[in-house]
Amino acid sequence: MLIITIPILLVIGFAIKIGYPGPLFYSQIREGKNGKAFRIWKLRTMVKNSKELLDNLLLKDKDRVAEWMDFGHLKNDPRIAGPIGRFARKSNLDELPQLWNICRGEMAFIGPRPLELFLAEQLAPRVRAIRNTALPGLTGLWQIGFRDEVNIQQMQRYDLLYIRCQGLPIDFYILWRTVIMGWKKN
Repeated sequence: MLIITIPILLVIGFAIKIGYPGPLFYSQIREGKNGKAFRIWKLRTMVKNSKELLDNLLLKDKDRVAEWMDFGHLKNDPRIAGPIGRFARKSNLDELPQLWNICRGEMAFIGPRPLELFLAEQLAPRVRAIRNTALPGLTGLWQIGFRDEVNIQQMQRYDLLYIRCQGLPIDFYILWRTVIMGWKKN
């Protein structure tokens, strides 16, 4: 799958790069199984100075701070690199480089969301310990719902439910819903 997706990633990545200079890929440290930190890979869909833009935005806008702390992302994020970046995010094509993480054994196709370290550190110790028993996933139960409307507390419940119920039937259901939702978004 990784080899098949490379041309798609390159076309989208270079289309973003033309209007928004910077690297094709983005990496970030996330918490994985057993609490081990790993570098997750994504197609870059944000402007080059996105961290500085976020910091400035959060300094000026208390509503955005609350949204960031509650959801771990912003719905109308001004850092996204134009229409192609929005398309890549909406269709989840920006997640395809995580197939590399799957090949390396750091992630699975399905599992709990791999959290940024600052978000993982905010979890209750019991919840964090349970989440750390499973490989994080490219997709998961929380992603097939109303992802943009699910806050971090709700996401934890979805992840814990998946860990308790994991098996082939729920995995096939999640994969099917992920594909269906990807088509419906576009």
